Amino acid sequence: MTAANAEFFELGRVAFIDWQFEDAERAFSQALIIDPDHFEAKVYLARTFEALGQMSEAIQLYREALNVQPNHSATHLLLAQSLLADGQWIEGWAEYEWRYKGVGRDPFFKIGVPRWRGEPLRGRTLLAIGDQGYGDVMQFVRFLVRIPAMGGSTIFGCPALLKNLFRDFSHIKHIFSDWRYAGKFDYYIPVSSLPQIFGIRAADLEKQNAYLAPSSRRVARWRRRIRPIKNLRSIGLCWSGRSSHPNDPYRSLPFELLSNNLPVGPRFISLQKGERSRDAQGSKVEDMTSHIYDFADTAALIMNLDCVVTVDTSVAHLAGAMGKPVYLLLPYCADWRWGKGRETTPWYPYMRLIRQEKPNDWKGPLSRLAAELG
Repeated sequence: MTAANAEFFELGRVAFIDWQFEDAERAFSQALIIDPDHFEAKVYLARTFEALGQMSEAIQLYREALNVQPNHSATHLLLAQSLLADGQWIEGWAEYEWRYKGVGRDPFFKIGVPRWRGEPLRGRTLLAIGDQGYGDVMQFVRFLVRIPAMGGSTIFGCPALLKNLFRDFSHIKHIFSDWRYAGKFDYYIPVSSLPQIFGIRAADLEKQNAYLAPSSRRVARWRRRIRPIKNLRSIGLCWSGRSSHPNDPYRSLPFELLSNNLPVGPRFISLQKGERSRDAQGSKVEDMTSHIYDFADTAALIMNLDCVVTVDTSVAHLAGAMGKPVYLLLPYCADWRWGKGRETTPWYPYMRLIRQEKPNDWKGPLSRLAAELG
């Protein structure tokens, strides 16, 4: 790499980190004029085009980068996310499998049975693993409904905080969160690989109804706790995701900013867990989250609400999977699963996507939210 090339690349990288995407595009383009095979510049320019909504250019550049380094797992995954965001789901799911390819990337290699690749399941037991984040598990668990129709049965391994939520999921024979109690099975599959196995397209989700629900007993217990007020809407709020998530500085928003833009009239109830739950203290937002012990409790609380306002975190997937109306506040560079420029999503029919129109600017989305809720 020449000194001039390194300088342009570094200028582009700094601009990209600061979400100055036009400046980043110019710098990375100049770096590629000097060295057309500069792998990192191709990848960063592709990411820049994606941020600017130029999906065809982004996808083409990812392909060019992979011509330089064909087995670069992270770039295959970036290509997957671009394809999925662009609606090219079949190729996107295939590329998405690269998240577990490469040295040290497959966390399930010691399971001891074959990975399921669509073989007949009659009389067989499939271990479905709730991989990735809580929201991912809630999003992809819907596809387990197909296993009994294939003559198979399902054992489901998931994090402990999800276990009670899925306990009544009728398509699961056995559920565990401790591998000592996994039982016997013939194949395994991460649930986030099910869309690739089944060749899922957006049209396949059109008839999908609500597929997660808490127990009626738990719902009744939460109804007694929140004491719904007749003719007064109750709206759940979640303003922050997991702080360790790499995109969290952009996807989460300050509680005070959200609170100051809420309309007068509805009753607002916090769904925020973790350290950010304290943000609501002393505000008009009621906080009962000390009584939430897992996602089954969160689901029972949501069932007693009229709608949910949330940033892109697990609460969005939970409320969406329950069929609740959801207003999802999205950053300028939103996650692949929400597509590009859409206000709706095939994943959850009662969800409204409210996007930033400029990087780091929540004023526009919050103004539109207030109009929706008002």
